[in-house]
Amino acid sequence: MNRAFWTLVAKDLRLHGVPLALAVGGALTACALVTRLAPRGGSVEAFVFNVNMLAPLLLAEWLIARERAVRSFAWLRTLPVGDRTLVAGKFFLAAAVCVLLWTTSSGIFARGVWSPWGTGLALQCSLLVLGALCLAARWLVNWHYAPALALGVFAVPVLLFMTLAGEDTPRRAALIALWNAPYGRGLAAAGLLAVHLSIIWITARRVERADTYELVD
Repeated sequence: MNRAFWTLVAKDLRLHGVPLALAVGGALTACALVTRLAPRGGSVEAFVFNVNMLAPLLLAEWLIARERAVRSFAWLRTLPVGDRTLVAGKFFLAAAVCVLLWTTSSGIFARGVWSPWGTGLALQCSLLVLGALCLAARWLVNWHYAPALALGVFAVPVLLFMTLAGEDTPRRAALIALWNAPYGRGLAAAGLLAVHLSIIWITARRVERADTYELVD
């Protein structure tokens, strides 16, 4: 990591640090309230995960959409900073916030998702994929369609699973057996992490090839 990378990360923290801190605090407060008020048998774990799904949408709005709107990407391209460094800084900060929020909220309010530990890790990696999709879509797609596109792509594997592996089918049983194998959850996490890194790489390549007018609104 070079000095320019950390300078860009620090710049984003100065610009968005307060709203990010408020968003994380608000999410943790909401989880605490639901934990205390949820009826017995309610799925607190599902609520905590859904709250964490909101973070990538907010991060994409703050880190990408607002900078497109104020045309700061045009200014950044006049600096001696490579596009890959710019992309890496955005994705690094988004991933750091997602990891912080998920590990804190799940560790305090949904400890069950970490037993076994691989479940929580796989869910963390799925949130990283969602975050990468939201940032990439905001950067590369018209802002009208970016959020829907990111959520749609994220939901495709779930829909395929529900379609191709229905209840009481051999395919579903095989997938569940793979998930419950000693290496299953770790394998899922590794695959999701590979997808996350691939999205970053593809975005960096697209941004490098894009004209400046394509990166502003």
